[in-house]
Amino acid sequence: MSSKTQEILTEGAVESTAHVLRCLGHPLRLRILDILEREGEATVTRIYETLEVEQAVASQHLTTMWDKGILKRRKDGVHVFYGIGDERALKVLSCVRQANC
Repeated sequence: MSSKTQEILTEGAVESTAHVLRCLGHPLRLRILDILEREGEATVTRIYETLEVEQAVASQHLTTMWDKGILKRRKDGVHVFYGIGDERALKVLSCVRQANC
């Protein structure tokens, strides 16, 4: 056993992290996050065309991620732009990338 002692994670820290992991636990949501990390922000149209899924499917996942605070959104006329709203999501994406190298 290591001579270093690490503090046990607090209940709050674990709950907060679990919230992010639950929301990102779908492959399509991870792919959405990947697009947004690369592009900064994107419209629903850009996302569903890039992922080659139906608009309704992309919108459902985007709404879930926005509701959970993972994404932020802004309106510009008739367009809605999504971006990353919780930096912890980028840490998850980084772990996924490292695990798949």
